[in-house]
Amino acid sequence: MPRASLALIAALSLVVCLTLDLWLFPAGTSLPDEKRFLASAADLAASGEFWVGKMRAWEMPGTEIFFAPFLKLFPGKTAALMAIRMAQAILVALQSILIGSLALRLFRDKTAAIIAALIAAFYPFYLFYQGMALSETLFDFLLVAGIVLLYRWRDNGARINLEMVLILVCLVAATMVKGVLTVMAPVLVAAAVIGRRPLPKAVKVFSAAAAIYCVLMSPWWIRNYVLLDAFVPFTTSASENFYLGNSRGNPTGDPDWSPLSGDPLMSMPGELARSKAYANAAVDYIRSEPAAFGSRMARKFLRYWNVVPNAESYSSPFYRIAAAASFGPVLLLAIAGGVLTRRRWRDFLPLYLLVLYFTALHVVTIASLRYRLPIEAFLIVLAAWPAALLWRAIVHRLRPTKPV
Repeated sequence: MPRASLALIAALSLVVCLTLDLWLFPAGTSLPDEKRFLASAADLAASGEFWVGKMRAWEMPGTEIFFAPFLKLFPGKTAALMAIRMAQAILVALQSILIGSLALRLFRDKTAAIIAALIAAFYPFYLFYQGMALSETLFDFLLVAGIVLLYRWRDNGARINLEMVLILVCLVAATMVKGVLTVMAPVLVAAAVIGRRPLPKAVKVFSAAAAIYCVLMSPWWIRNYVLLDAFVPFTTSASENFYLGNSRGNPTGDPDWSPLSGDPLMSMPGELARSKAYANAAVDYIRSEPAAFGSRMARKFLRYWNVVPNAESYSSPFYRIAAAASFGPVLLLAIAGGVLTRRRWRDFLPLYLLVLYFTALHVVTIASLRYRLPIEAFLIVLAAWPAALLWRAIVHRLRPTKPV
């Protein structure tokens, strides 16, 4: 394993991240989501109770749990925000090592590992989001860490052991940051077993993984039942996003609440009642206008996989060029990587499942480049192998030939 090279890449990534944090990002926050996360984290640090405004399960608490110690240790919002950014910069640097390690494990190729780590270390989207007080950086790191452990466990025989528990701890931690992962943790474990264990043993592994997953998630489930007198497995905001992407008031399906600012459901009292009303209204709309639902899904698919930013606030040439020049080649090379390794599809099944799952989820609900970020690490891994082949071909072509 090229440990020295990966460590050097991570160190350079950390320097770049910290430089951007100090010189590019403002002393305060600009996005409403940042303000919400920090406010909830401050409440958690002060009271030990998790609230999102007046709601108890509107979102998962992982980001606030991560932010709260910084708000408690560092007086003043500016100092705490800088500490959070520094911590997220470290996560991005460590994530580049994990992505390089995953590429090495899958392709057994040092060049591919170094290329994957380099792309991840200086990927513009990672550099951008680590400077924001959002959930993206923490969620991506935990998800990548879980998948790296998953493949190590798979190579070690895919047995019911402590390694499997650690995988589920990482993936459940990611779920506690963003509920979008839902029940995928045991599903990914089951997918990794395919081709490694006979079917009866694979069923036992999946059953054990599902049981461990339930145990790890149970504190959140019990807490929600005690507070809300109902089983809330993840969040009450999921139905709001479902409605936002499937309502007559938002014909484009964009993740923007402004077209629905006067919607009566928004002022409906009761967190649970409002959540159920949103879900029922979205289902009623889909049933009444299936053609419009299908058309909107196609629109959201294009939005989700766009190579340039969708938001007007990031439509300047700088942002468009940076996005296209980074994600565009990764996407093309990842497709090439999938084609080149098509006979090894079982080895890549967990990655393919994640790509398909996140795409389907956001095509049905709301789509944005921000929501695509979790799967880009795995696209980088898939892109690393054809990139390594291209690199070798270029080096071979440029190498002077010896005279006969």
